[in-house]
Amino acid sequence: MRISREEFNQAIGAALSALRVERGFSQAEVAEGINAIPEVERQERGTRAVAAHAALSIILRSEQGLTQEELAKRSQVPLEFVCDLEAGKDPNPDFYFLYCLSIGFNLSFAEFAHRAEELSDIPDEALLENEANEEGEQS
Repeated sequence: MRISREEFNQAIGAALSALRVERGFSQAEVAEGINAIPEVERQERGTRAVAAHAALSIILRSEQGLTQEELAKRSQVPLEFVCDLEAGKDPNPDFYFLYCLSIGFNLSFAEFAHRAEELSDIPDEALLENEANEEGEQS
């Protein structure tokens, strides 16, 4: 069931607030913790997350035999969003559109996010090794 952008933002805000309270942190402590992460590391985490969402979209589309156009239509998002996401051209993808993609793939947003997080945790060395193996197989 699709919810509106406003309902999505409210649900995400409520979930983050509940998690913060559950773990016993104030808003100031959370902000302080985020600010303590070096900017370079925050940028790297963001880049890895974007790459993971792009890779996951490509993987799931391939598994489900969908074109970018079919995915966009099924997810009710602009085709440009799907194309830019998968090409790595969107450094800050719209989370509501990612939620819509999860619906297009018949996954819960939690499952979609979890699978993307798993991809973003793969060490660079393993990714490069896998890429080299794939190139060797194509030769």
